[in-house]
Amino acid sequence: MLKILQWYNASLSRRISSVFMVLLTILLIVIAFSISQLRVIDAEMKEVAYIDVPLNQIMERVQMLQLEQHILLEQFRLKESDPNEKMSPAQEFTYQKQQMKKQLDLAVKLLADSFKNNTVRFKTQQHHRLLTEIEDYHQHSDLFEQALEQVIINDTLDDAHKQKLERLASNLELSVKKILDEINHMTIDASRYTQKHEQEFLWINITLGICALLIGILLTSYIIQFFRKRIARMKHDITQIDSSLAAGMPLPFPQVTEQDDCLDEFSALERELKLVMGRLAQEIENRELVEQQLLRLATHDKLTGAYNRHKWDEQLKWQVSLGQQGSLFSLVLLDIDYFKRINDQFGHPVGDKVLTHLCQLIQAELDNTAMLFRIGGEEFAIILPLQNGQMAMQFAEKIRVKVEQSAEQGIPAYTVSMGVCEFQAQDSVRTLFNRVDQCLYHAKGQGRNQVILE
Repeated sequence: MLKILQWYNASLSRRISSVFMVLLTILLIVIAFSISQLRVIDAEMKEVAYIDVPLNQIMERVQMLQLEQHILLEQFRLKESDPNEKMSPAQEFTYQKQQMKKQLDLAVKLLADSFKNNTVRFKTQQHHRLLTEIEDYHQHSDLFEQALEQVIINDTLDDAHKQKLERLASNLELSVKKILDEINHMTIDASRYTQKHEQEFLWINITLGICALLIGILLTSYIIQFFRKRIARMKHDITQIDSSLAAGMPLPFPQVTEQDDCLDEFSALERELKLVMGRLAQEIENRELVEQQLLRLATHDKLTGAYNRHKWDEQLKWQVSLGQQGSLFSLVLLDIDYFKRINDQFGHPVGDKVLTHLCQLIQAELDNTAMLFRIGGEEFAIILPLQNGQMAMQFAEKIRVKVEQSAEQGIPAYTVSMGVCEFQAQDSVRTLFNRVDQCLYHAKGQGRNQVILE
């Protein structure tokens, strides 16, 4: 299992080389097996030829001798009616018996040598049966020869001797027939054995070829699927980058593990693509962060966090434009009372803390639509969309009371004066600001720490 995982995590070139090595090995096995089987079949054909041809010749010779013996027996039967004629067929039978024994001994020696050298794969039972039949033949032949000699010596052939000779002659012919049958069976079995090897060789070659084909198809399919899967993943990453850039959305940070270092070339390429995506996402995030910081620096006061004068001019023009179209909003202009005295008495750092403290109090009371601006040293403005003058007056009074009642350690007590003005249809940026500034001026003139609504 570990080796399979190592192969799976190996380089692509190594995997392809492994595939071709497997296919080449199977091909070499098929070729080597074919050569070895051909050599075996060739050797067996030579073995069959070595024993089959002589056995066939012996069979033909034995059949001829059997025929000659049969003819001699017939001659003996014909001449037995002539008692004066010499019984030469008996002598000829003895000669034919010697020739038959010579041929059978040759067959026995041929088979014995083949079994001794283990060159012919006959069954042991067949060999024993053949030897048994040959021994039976010799016994029947000896009995027939003895009976025939008695007839010749006694020079008489009565019915008993005649029946005995006929029976022995029939046994002798049957024994020869059995020998021929056994030899024929052995040659047929040798041919069948070779044919069996040829069939096995054919089927094994076909099986190995089919296995090689299936393995090749499976491995090729695996490589194709591997290519498609990896290319689809990289294509998905590239598409994700393109869609994120087109939509202006932040790129996702891909997960790159240490295990990716040991994968194949496609995995290495995919890993590099992920790293590029990560760097690109980080650069975009850094750029967005820098842009947000620059935007904040351009639109916010660094000390208090409120919007600056530039943003005030921009938003006031925008709100006046909306007001001229029928939108309702109000302005609140406020100033810290005797702020110069605080700076002179406690120092500018404490004055900065007072400014920051005031902005924190106001920001805590603002909703999502209201905006706080620092438009001067200690002068602030608040835009309250969708609020009329009375609503703005209540909001300003709430802020004034909260400032007056605040007690923060390290910050001296202070108050604010406020002017409140509701936008009118005839107002412009200048006229609206002048009106709310007059309200603030009146609040300071009437003793400070109060809110004046126009």
